Amino acid sequence: MTGELTGSAPFPSSATVTARLSKGAGTGRGLPDVLGLALRIPTGSGDWDVLLSTSGSGRFSRLLPRFAGRWRGATLGSILPYRHRGELWWLMAVPADAGEPPSRFTVHASGRDAVWRQVAEVRLHDLSDDTPIAFDPVLNRPAEVELAPRWLAALREQAYAGSRRGRRVS
Repeated sequence: MTGELTGSAPFPSSATVTARLSKGAGTGRGLPDVLGLALRIPTGSGDWDVLLSTSGSGRFSRLLPRFAGRWRGATLGSILPYRHRGELWWLMAVPADAGEPPSRFTVHASGRDAVWRQVAEVRLHDLSDDTPIAFDPVLNRPAEVELAPRWLAALREQAYAGSRRGRRVS
């Protein structure tokens, strides 16, 4: 599906995004699951794939995935931080409408202190479009943004490299 993002740094002020809503564990309809929002955001230095899944929003709870029974009231976080200009920061999306699934999200960023500030809004179109898209947060990110911490980023790079090889075989 596609959507429109309006934002402030680190995001572009306006962009057409590609998006996917998902259930991570694949539990049946109506059962709690780890919900996900994937966004491909065009930036001046290439595409940025941002992957968010249901998590807490507190200083420590944002580090863990969390099962949610529905989209309304869920918080979807980056779980792991990004490093930008030497600082660590996390991203979080919150559904901004009552739809199941929602068509609008507000996107927030925070540093180590877990004080969230809104940095963007995303409006999704054609929620029924489930065209498969391979999001890759390792390859698709602005040069000035790193995955953190570095040791875990190295493991993620290996995992996504294996995933890419598997997709070519299929």
